[in-house]
Amino acid sequence: MRAWRALLLALLACLAIPAMAGAPKKPIQLDQELYRTVVERIRAGENFYPATMAAQRERSYPVQPALAVRPPTMTWWLALFPNTGTRTAALIALLFGALIALRQSLSDRPPVEALSVVALAVAGLFGAFFPDNVYLHEQWSVLLIMLSLAAYRRPWLMVGLALLAVLVRETALAWLAAIVLNGLWQRDWKRAGMAAAAIALAAGLWLIHAQFVAAQVQPGDLTSPGWVRFGGLPLVIDALRRNLVLTRLPGPLVLALVAASLAAMLRWGREMERTAAIGSAGFLAALTVFGRPDNGYWGFMAAPFVLLGLPLLVRRALPSNRP
Repeated sequence: MRAWRALLLALLACLAIPAMAGAPKKPIQLDQELYRTVVERIRAGENFYPATMAAQRERSYPVQPALAVRPPTMTWWLALFPNTGTRTAALIALLFGALIALRQSLSDRPPVEALSVVALAVAGLFGAFFPDNVYLHEQWSVLLIMLSLAAYRRPWLMVGLALLAVLVRETALAWLAAIVLNGLWQRDWKRAGMAAAAIALAAGLWLIHAQFVAAQVQPGDLTSPGWVRFGGLPLVIDALRRNLVLTRLPGPLVLALVAASLAAMLRWGREMERTAAIGSAGFLAALTVFGRPDNGYWGFMAAPFVLLGLPLLVRRALPSNRP
C-alpha cells in the first residue's frame, strides 16, 4: 500500500515539472483569464449572469447562444476560496481523492495492473498542474467523472457525481449517457433509470440557465460562430494528446492505441471500464463534428480514460492467460 502511494506521489511530482516551467501559450489562456475574472467578481458580491456576460463583452467574447456562457456551478464553488493558490490546492486535493478512489475500486486487481491503471489516469490529468488551469471547467468536471466511475458499486453515488460533472461542464453528458447505455446493456434497469432521470434534470437546469442568459442579452451582443465544424480526426488526435503518453506519438499510432484500449475495455473490462469506454468513445465521436481548431483542450475530459484498457490487453497477452 505504501509503495503504490509513494510511486503515485513521484508521478505527480514529475507531472508538476512542466507547470513550474509555465503553461504553453495557447488561446485557452484567454479563457482562463476570463473565468478567473468572473470568479473574482462573484467573490466581490456581483451576481453571476450580469458579471459573466459583462466580462465576456469586455473581451469581445460572444454571449449568444446560451452555450457560449458556461454554467455557474464551478464559479460559485471557486468563489468560496480567497485566491488562486487556495483554489489550486482544492483542485489538487480533489485530484488526489479521485486517484485514491480509483485505486480502491481496483482493490481486487493484481497490484501491478491496478497501479498501471492509476498511472495511465495520472498521465491524462497533468493539465491540473499548469498555472491557472484551475479556472478551466474541464479540470473539475473530469475529476468528478473519475470519482463517479470509481463509485460504480453504488449506483446512486455514481449517477450523482456524474450529474454534478455535467453541471460543471456540459460535455460530461457523454459519460452520464454512458451509464444509461451500459445499464441497459447489463439490464441494470435501476442504474439506467437513475441516470436517465439525471439527464432529464440536467436538461431542465440547462433550460433555466439559458433563460437567465437570454434575460441578459443586449442589442449588439456578439453571437458565437458555432461549433459544428466537422473537424474530423485531426481535432480528435489533438484532443487525445492531452494524455502525456500520447503527446509525442504520430497521429495514426495515437488512434490505434486508443482504439485498442477502448475495445479492450468493452470486451474485458468491468462496470467502470465499460462506462469509461462508452463515454470516451461517444465524446470522441462528437469531436469529429463539434469543436473549432482551438478547442483541442476539450480533450482533458477524456484524457484520463482513453488508455485504461492497455493493462487489460497486457493481461490477455501474457502466456498464463492464453487458452
